[in-house]
Amino acid sequence: MAARQLRVSWPHAVRRARRPAIAPNDASATPPVIAEAREGLRALQAPLTAGLTLDESAQAFLGSLFLIRCVRNLAAVLTLCEAGWAPEAQTLLRAMVEDMVTVSYISTEPDVLAAKWLGFENRRLPGREELIAAFAGTEAPEREDRPKYERWTRLSFNAMAERADSVVPGLTEYLGYVYPILSDRAHGNTSASGLYVHVRPDGSVEPLFRPSPNQVAITVCNAVTAALTTADRAKALGVEIELGPIEEAERRIYEACGMPTGTVPDITG
Repeated sequence: MAARQLRVSWPHAVRRARRPAIAPNDASATPPVIAEAREGLRALQAPLTAGLTLDESAQAFLGSLFLIRCVRNLAAVLTLCEAGWAPEAQTLLRAMVEDMVTVSYISTEPDVLAAKWLGFENRRLPGREELIAAFAGTEAPEREDRPKYERWTRLSFNAMAERADSVVPGLTEYLGYVYPILSDRAHGNTSASGLYVHVRPDGSVEPLFRPSPNQVAITVCNAVTAALTTADRAKALGVEIELGPIEEAERRIYEACGMPTGTVPDITG
């Protein structure tokens, strides 16, 4: 299967296409972008509705889990964006990007890494007895097997992305632009405060707490790209899914947003 090239689709990271790339607060492209994204979502849902067809392997089972999670997250992102809550949807988009990296990395060595991921038991999670004790206000039983830190792989997030770049060219470059923005907003850093207040020239502050079209189109662009890349890797792991309709939906979304389509844009200049 040919490697899928990942495109950077945050406004300040792309050159101009046929018309300027969509600004974060441009509402003009929102209706067509949402409509095309819904078409892409339906294409992703199709194999789930019909019943997933898998080969009898751990990697195909893992791919199906990531595809299901991808479909749910994309549906939730679109629901929030349609309602005008794009900044809040970006927290879910961050999770989609993290899943995209994880499943892409697993697809580099599927036989070994799929079994490793499926066999991981997170011992940091509280047990039933601990939760009951916490709710009852009693002393929780001590656990000697709880580690301070534990993950299914020793690699960091960035290291997984670097390994996965061999099967998803452009992945590390994409993360370098998009992931810091999503993390900044998910963590509620000061640099993200412009999403929540507007300081007028006279010094008064307007709280931005109502739904708005701000950030909707660009959030949907990235959510569909993350979903398509995840679906592509799920297919590489053995899940039967038709990518053509999703790829076409992504292309039309990029056109609606004024983003480059076809070849990967030069983002170095």
